[in-house]
Amino acid sequence: MTNRHRPAVVFDLDGTLADTAEDIRRALNRALAADDLPSLDLESVRLMIGGGPTLLVVRALRKLGVEAGQYRIDRLTRSFYDEYLRQEDTDSTLFDGAKSCLERLRRAGTRIGLCSNKPDELCRKLVSELGVSSYFDAIQGSCTGLPRKPDPAPLLKTIERLGATPAATLYVGDSETDVVTARAAGVAVVLVSYGYTDRPAAELGADRVYHSLADITGPAPVAKSA
Repeated sequence: MTNRHRPAVVFDLDGTLADTAEDIRRALNRALAADDLPSLDLESVRLMIGGGPTLLVVRALRKLGVEAGQYRIDRLTRSFYDEYLRQEDTDSTLFDGAKSCLERLRRAGTRIGLCSNKPDELCRKLVSELGVSSYFDAIQGSCTGLPRKPDPAPLLKTIERLGATPAATLYVGDSETDVVTARAAGVAVVLVSYGYTDRPAAELGADRVYHSLADITGPAPVAKSA
């Protein structure tokens, strides 16, 4: 078997591998407070996560009923980014089964990647603080020059860096964005049932839905769940 045909599994980060909502909420609320805006509760923020910092800010302002121009959005986005980078991820934790899943895939010789709309620097900081950075053969967060999901480019870039092919790859996510991304990339996709989405994962069109990452064994073809 050549490296080009080695199986690969690529994970989303927030809402899939790690529960990060509380740390994101703390950083977002500090950025809002600095702009004389009220705080948001955890459940509201949980449903805003998934499109990167700018979309998080836009969703937050919409929730607060605040109309803002691009300059204010950009300023709040920079403020959130700085706050999030500065703080320690004290309340972020791996979901149950995440580490055992990574360990099992590594023992099986599966290439492991991460593809997230979270800025690349923040992805690397988080997986390091969670103690799992060594499991990943490629980490691809959002960065200049690469569109965000649901554009397939970041996922395809991750697969290329893994030395794999779309046909030999499984993408694991938690949202409709992840399903659309994988379909556009020609990659099989499964979702976790506990992610950051206001619609049940079973309604989002994935090949299968899992209740725990511990149940994922690799990128073998999966049957679509009922």
